[in-house]
Amino acid sequence: MAYEDTMQRAEFPFTPGVPVVFNLNPGACIVEGKVQIEATVTISGGTTSGTQIGDGIVNLVRRIRVLANKAAPNANGASRYPDGALVNCSPQTLLRYATIEHQGKYVAEQSGSNLGNGAAGVYNIFLSIPIYFGDSVLLNNVQTALNMNPTDSQGRPIYSAVQVQVELAAALSELFSGNDREMVVAGMVRWDDTRLALSTDTIPLKQEDHYALIMAAYEEFVDAAMPNDGAFESWLILAQQGSPGLQLSDGLINRLKLQGSQLNYKRNWQAMRQAMIDDGWYDPAQTMTGQFFIDWTHGLLANSNAAAALQHQFSVNNPSGAGLDRLRIYTRRVFGLAS
Repeated sequence: MAYEDTMQRAEFPFTPGVPVVFNLNPGACIVEGKVQIEATVTISGGTTSGTQIGDGIVNLVRRIRVLANKAAPNANGASRYPDGALVNCSPQTLLRYATIEHQGKYVAEQSGSNLGNGAAGVYNIFLSIPIYFGDSVLLNNVQTALNMNPTDSQGRPIYSAVQVQVELAAALSELFSGNDREMVVAGMVRWDDTRLALSTDTIPLKQEDHYALIMAAYEEFVDAAMPNDGAFESWLILAQQGSPGLQLSDGLINRLKLQGSQLNYKRNWQAMRQAMIDDGWYDPAQTMTGQFFIDWTHGLLANSNAAAALQHQFSVNNPSGAGLDRLRIYTRRVFGLAS
């Protein structure tokens, strides 16, 4: 068995609106990282609890980024690994993606707290937001682990620095629209990861999410922000209805169609949902409303679909009005090592 290194590596106080930055130490390959918040949240004053936005308590974190810088070339050559944003995601999609890692069940705050839906009170919370560099949809699930070794199998350098940036919410109104109360957070933001000493190079993986506003009902809606480099392992589509509440809804997507040199795909939303159940990614006893997960690999990394020239079209509805409904789309893309 490969050497395993699992530990909480750093922590900083939670200060609303102030970003937290973790500089990761080198060594081994990160299979899974976690941004964790352990805190007491005190809500006081005001008269209005407001309406939950999206997944509520998850909005304590605005965004998580993992940024990498290539190391300078050495005598064996230059780094073969891509740098830049390896992760650029909202916590909502990271936690919803984690459903497939949790036996098909969604888990947010450990005890199920949602801060009393914005009511005044004192709430103890433990919120763990996972980042899966390893991929359980693959038969070899560690081959996309984040390589933190100083050099690769050819003795070439990899990264000079890898940094995790965590943007934090500044006010309770980011969790509950219309809330006029004050929020005080006393606690810590931590980085925890699990590493394995792997004997081979890993495959570079990039994770990102973005949203596409729906301006009108349309049979051939195209997401202009869809990445066009690398090869897609999987997509997770969250259909969010009615800004500012942005609740998950099955009323936005009718079907999805994709065409490429190696892919023809066309399914309505019910067939996409059925595939999630048939493939074992989601527990049908749990709510799947507004969630559509598509695995392109079928267990083999070689089956990933090249993003370049891949054409997609959504058939969408717009029940809330122009710009008030949206699709939040999370993609996982792999990249070949530079020669």
